[in-house]
Amino acid sequence: MCHAPVTRAGKLRYCPQCGWQKKQAETQLRLNLKMVPIAFAVMTLVLLFLFYRSGARTQNAGLIAFFLSFPLIALIVSYVVTRRNLKVLLTQPPLVTGARAVNGDSIRGGRAATLNPQYEALLKTSPPRELRISRRGKINLSLTLFVLLVFAGIISVQLYRAWTVAHSFAGFQIREWGMAGFAVLLLLMLVSQWRVLDRERDLLGNGEVVGAKIVEKFGSRNASAIKYEFEDLAGEKHVKTGTDYTQKLEEAMLVPVFYDRENPNRQVPICGTFHEVVLRDEPTQRLL
Repeated sequence: MCHAPVTRAGKLRYCPQCGWQKKQAETQLRLNLKMVPIAFAVMTLVLLFLFYRSGARTQNAGLIAFFLSFPLIALIVSYVVTRRNLKVLLTQPPLVTGARAVNGDSIRGGRAATLNPQYEALLKTSPPRELRISRRGKINLSLTLFVLLVFAGIISVQLYRAWTVAHSFAGFQIREWGMAGFAVLLLLMLVSQWRVLDRERDLLGNGEVVGAKIVEKFGSRNASAIKYEFEDLAGEKHVKTGTDYTQKLEEAMLVPVFYDRENPNRQVPICGTFHEVVLRDEPTQRLL
């Protein structure tokens, strides 16, 4: 916000001058430090359970230690690096109180929201709009479908082998029923993803569009979360949070948000969808 060089804590960014995202970075680093021991404990229990199910008495203790050493080393390195980043962040000097700090406060207080030129034409569109799957959406959905099909294929083969023993489900043990339950869970995940996409298509194609002002941004490793506010056609103010897959939006920017006129709580920002709107006058322009 003060245009000073940012400091990185892993993949997180913050400014030691005006404090931009410094609190969020500290919170994320502390959370990572708490999650590393939990992740290691869970992973160890899972690996031990798998070895036990496959015949723990016949397993080589050295082989078990060998497989456990890799995730242990990775988690130790992650813990050390995260702890170092947190130490560097906490040793930063207090925030400056001069001109830069004032500029940062003015941005927080009420600087005029800026609009990315990429979104200007999008705010002028009216329903019904022509949509298409974005490149990010194609990649994400393809990977998700591939993983689900692989797991479904493996589970189907295992369940079929268990069924052919007696040509009945009577021979199913806890393992087989657990695999069947996991297959049902995968199916529910697929249905849930389809409903999310259907909701996006409905809002982007037929909903009202408004420029929402970003009031806060939260950094993360793979994506950014934003808090934004907008007023609907009735003048009612709404404050919502969403995902910024572009990782290019900052505080005080405007982002197009599509919402249901009858129920404004049903809304989605364009930066958090797997679809894009095709502009009729500029068919080659991509709006992510």
